[in-house]
Amino acid sequence: MKRSLIHELKAISDETRIRILHILSFASFSVNEITEILSMGQSRVSRHLKIMNDAGILESIREGTWVYYKINENVPENNFIKDLSSLILSHKEEIPKREIDEKNTERLLKKREDRKTGYFNKIGKDLDRVQSKVLNPKIYREKILSFLPSKNRMIIDLGCGPGGLFPYLLKKSDRVTGIDSSVKMVDDANSIFGENKNIKVIHSYLEKLPISSNFSDAVVASMVLHHVSNPKFIMDEANRILKTGGVFCIIDLKKHNSEFMRDSFADLWLGFEENLLSEWLKISGFDIKKIEEIPTQSEFKILAIKAIKKGGRNVHSNKRTNTKV
Repeated sequence: MKRSLIHELKAISDETRIRILHILSFASFSVNEITEILSMGQSRVSRHLKIMNDAGILESIREGTWVYYKINENVPENNFIKDLSSLILSHKEEIPKREIDEKNTERLLKKREDRKTGYFNKIGKDLDRVQSKVLNPKIYREKILSFLPSKNRMIIDLGCGPGGLFPYLLKKSDRVTGIDSSVKMVDDANSIFGENKNIKVIHSYLEKLPISSNFSDAVVASMVLHHVSNPKFIMDEANRILKTGGVFCIIDLKKHNSEFMRDSFADLWLGFEENLLSEWLKISGFDIKKIEEIPTQSEFKILAIKAIKKGGRNVHSNKRTNTKV
């Protein structure tokens, strides 16, 4: 056996490190968040994270002044450490302190969600006006339309807010379904578009879509991913609900270091590198057709991505029962 395999086995052969692997299967977390979930001292947690990071089990992501850890997905198929991690996670019922760790993880994820929905519940119909202080939505809405097929029966708008995209999407589709995790946003969208029988608005977590598989011709996620705990789950769900050959359109901020976006706009992630979004999309079962950078007059840059769902089996949904619509 190669020395590297022994090193990797040692790096995972510890109760705390197996627990860390388990909680990071739900989302990326900072050192402080992992410390909170495990109820351990920060120095102890940091030591374990370094061992796992050095072995290639995890990778760290810098978000401004914060550092987050995630399971390393940037490894080839049939990689030993990837296979080993998958094997461990396939036996979750045997992981030490699994139930308490999952409970604490869900509590922390809810705290993130409450912060986000609290912000959007507060601004409601003013979303476009508030966003225009940084980026005018008109900059990228025409790009979304250019990525969509000319005729669709159904388009799903993830993180629809008060429905600013609906009139645009109806130019390309017979029907539009908007989904948002903010009750206020859903209420406001219904108050504006409730009379339109071609529009339906649903309140739901975006990582737990109440939509049937192979349901939609296109899915749009416009300025959404930087608000959710696990953007990869959004991509998995988009793949699941799309018909084969369906279009997934992503509009989001390119990686930046403007910390004020966390406090002013409830952003969790400070944008994304193009290669990271590409990596996630490929893992989720998409072919990437276009990646463009939209010019703006602000300090921020916008990434626009058009991806197509490949044929074959759907990506597994994220451990949930989906209600048909």
